[in-house]
Amino acid sequence: MCREKEHNQQTPTQMFYKIVVCGNYSKESTNVLHEVLVQLKEDMQQKEKVPDYFVHSAGTGGTISSVGRYVKRYNLRTRILLADSQYSLFYDYAISNKFTNESGTKIWKAPGIAGTGYGNNVDPVIYGETTSLTRSVVDESMKMPDIASVAAMYVLRSRGIGGGASTALNFLVSLHKAWHGRKVKGRLTIVTIIGDPGEYYKATYFNATWINEKFADEGGMKALRCWRK
Repeated sequence: MCREKEHNQQTPTQMFYKIVVCGNYSKESTNVLHEVLVQLKEDMQQKEKVPDYFVHSAGTGGTISSVGRYVKRYNLRTRILLADSQYSLFYDYAISNKFTNESGTKIWKAPGIAGTGYGNNVDPVIYGETTSLTRSVVDESMKMPDIASVAAMYVLRSRGIGGGASTALNFLVSLHKAWHGRKVKGRLTIVTIIGDPGEYYKATYFNATWINEKFADEGGMKALRCWRK
């Protein structure tokens, strides 16, 4: 099911933006974006039938790479935006082809955002060996502070969306792109994925004691509450 959410952004310009969040597919297909396009085509209330952006984080890199190859194969206007966590190497790898012959263990900082990013692996980022991320199909990448992504988990939960860590990172990058994209187009159609359930993280990201311990350098729960605002 493809759920369309519209929000009035309370800003001086009162700009209007749209984010399309897709998941729980009712049809089987070989590619996530193919399923998204089918749903957009069938939705009579959806004017834009091809999204401006597909936003997704990378764990192994397989999902975003397959979507990117689909976009390039059919010459769609959709841009592929890689959402990356604060200390991950994927941003530098995708944009600048860095860390292909060196480890990122000196940069990586735990706990990171579960299910996303690359850095705690002692090996370099090597396509086909340590990652499935195809950098040539990624058009843009964006990093977000880890504590901000965790705060986004709490925002999603308060809105009745039980998304986990990677879902929150996708959501945060989508919001950022929608906010800045309004200056160019005024309104964007952005597709992202609810990739993991929030119930997995009751003892970690949704635990104040754990947050204060693991994110002490970032300010713990005090910083999280600040980001939520």
